[in-house]
Amino acid sequence: MDSPVPVPTEISQAFTEIAQGSRLTSHMVEGCGDPVGGSSFYQVNTLYPFEKVSDRARHYVTAALQHMLMWADHAAPFKFHPEQVVYFTLRPSYTLARAALESAAQAVWLMDTRDPTACVQRHLKLIRWDLQEHRKSYLDIADKERIKEREAELLRRVADVFTDDQLKPPPSYLNIIRDACNPDDLDLDKDKVERIWRAASGAAHGMYWTNLDLQTMVVGDEYEPGHFRTNSQPNPYLMLEALQAAYKMTQYAGLKYLLFAGADPTERMLSGRRWLADQITLKPDADPKLLAQLKGEHPESP
Repeated sequence: MDSPVPVPTEISQAFTEIAQGSRLTSHMVEGCGDPVGGSSFYQVNTLYPFEKVSDRARHYVTAALQHMLMWADHAAPFKFHPEQVVYFTLRPSYTLARAALESAAQAVWLMDTRDPTACVQRHLKLIRWDLQEHRKSYLDIADKERIKEREAELLRRVADVFTDDQLKPPPSYLNIIRDACNPDDLDLDKDKVERIWRAASGAAHGMYWTNLDLQTMVVGDEYEPGHFRTNSQPNPYLMLEALQAAYKMTQYAGLKYLLFAGADPTERMLSGRRWLADQITLKPDADPKLLAQLKGEHPESP
């Protein structure tokens, strides 16, 4: 096994910020109730009440957050054993980042429109995509036909509004991810995110090239002619880049969900910060004012 090396302090701090931010976003989404009257979700659910857009959107956001929360529990658990050591290995970290990015991108793309009809259209495309992937998972012909009929029924239901061609599923996750980078306030470059996604996918699938591109290597002894011992470590800066992209997409999806549901993000944020402050265990030498600041309080300086 390669000898581990300490993560730079600025990377460790950024990892912790992603972990706590993911927990905060999750708490905000969990506490959001049904869409209020007049909200964006209320409008699109009224337009197409059969499979609610709000339910599917919440599913995509929750799926992304589950991946980010697993990262949080690994990178920055609420309680540390005094002898606990956290090891950041290459493939699990990129796998979680990739999964969160893909899940959140579906929600962002779904909600990246002010036209209720366009939102429903995207919703139906995602449903068809889901059904087609579900059908592929079965071996039994009868099960395949059952799912195929569900898709046909969906198309019949909306035939007066959309043609089959207008409801073609997205070609791939990559298309969804690139399109999800369109909002200006998200501030994600689609070409850069594609590179991150490809690297994360390669790492998740065990592709060998990711050992070379995503790690740093120190060459050791030549144990056979032309073959050298190496000590490899994940590049923490590239790992952080992937996790930040996943977190940014997930956080944006969560906030967008709150807005579409008609919730007050400021109110949900304050509630979430108070909850998070009650869960965090500060280091013995930490300034106790940090918890008060996290709760939104502003204690006077001595």
